[in-house]
Amino acid sequence: MSRGVPVKTPLPRADNPGVMSALPSFPHAGAASALLVVAAAIAGAGWTLRALQRRERRRERRETAELALDLRAFLELRLSAPALAAAAEAAEPGAFWSALEDLVSRGPGWLRLSRALADCPHVERERRALRDDSLWRRELAARRLALLFSPASRRALRDALEEGPELVTAAAAAALARYRDPAALRWLLAHPEALARRPHRLRVSLLRAFGRRGLGELAAALQRGTGDAAMDRALIEALGLAGDGAARRAVERRLREGDVEQRVAAARALGRMDAGDCAVSLVAALQDPAWPVRAQAARALGELHADIALLALPARLTDPAWWVRHHAAHALRELGAEGRRELERIAGGSPDPYARDMARDVLDGRCDVA
Repeated sequence: MSRGVPVKTPLPRADNPGVMSALPSFPHAGAASALLVVAAAIAGAGWTLRALQRRERRRERRETAELALDLRAFLELRLSAPALAAAAEAAEPGAFWSALEDLVSRGPGWLRLSRALADCPHVERERRALRDDSLWRRELAARRLALLFSPASRRALRDALEEGPELVTAAAAAALARYRDPAALRWLLAHPEALARRPHRLRVSLLRAFGRRGLGELAAALQRGTGDAAMDRALIEALGLAGDGAARRAVERRLREGDVEQRVAAARALGRMDAGDCAVSLVAALQDPAWPVRAQAARALGELHADIALLALPARLTDPAWWVRHHAAHALRELGAEGRRELERIAGGSPDPYARDMARDVLDGRCDVA
């Protein structure tokens, strides 16, 4: 063999018995191929499912838009009640309720719409769903039934209100509040434990949702007491936000006799009521042992622009609590020229350095109301 000439190694032939033993072995090749096939099938199925879901959402949005046009046409007296009922029945349940949610507001048109759709199968389906095993389905049914009034729905919602649990009770109560149902309001006030775990602001919002016709029930319940401190505080807040002067005596009683949170809420509520001698009660509350009550009473006096406050507020600028001094100074500023003159007098000649500093800060605008 000459030097530098490469040696050619013969390749194995297929008909050579040693070929199979010479080639590398892959014992799991079949399983890997099967896994790849399964993975591809799953990916394909997932893509198909997502495509079908997108198509279904597009179809539901289209149905919702079409039904919303029919609802508006009915409210504008351009479509008859039978035609609307037929269009509603033909729509999918999701599209039907979505169209109502986007459109409905309480008023004369709402009652006409409710009468036109009273026998709609979608409504009856939701009434049956109030007895579903799933709490979330029952809560959804209550929220949907709030969109249309009917005596049958009111009876079903009253049953759901009493049967609970709290999630369903709250949803049913909100629906019945939209109906302005006095029986539901009386039941809630007699059973404050039914909403014990609801946040305070939601309780207040729910009580207010019964409208002005429910204010008498709220004032009477506060006067006699519900036996639940949280519910009583919610009643005070609701009456104050309504500005109902007829409830003044009940609120003033809580300002004198309630716990600290109730007294704070009562002072805030009286500041929103344009009635009688609210200012006299608030001036008395400036001597409350709890500083949050004194601070809120001072703030409320400023909101009422009561002349009597000119005599009582200056002394509160020497209060040991910063927030009391803060709100007293701002309340004086709200009382116009006389209040500003009182602040200038304190800023220039008070022996109390804290009073002087607060008066100067408020006059200079360095201390905004929080």
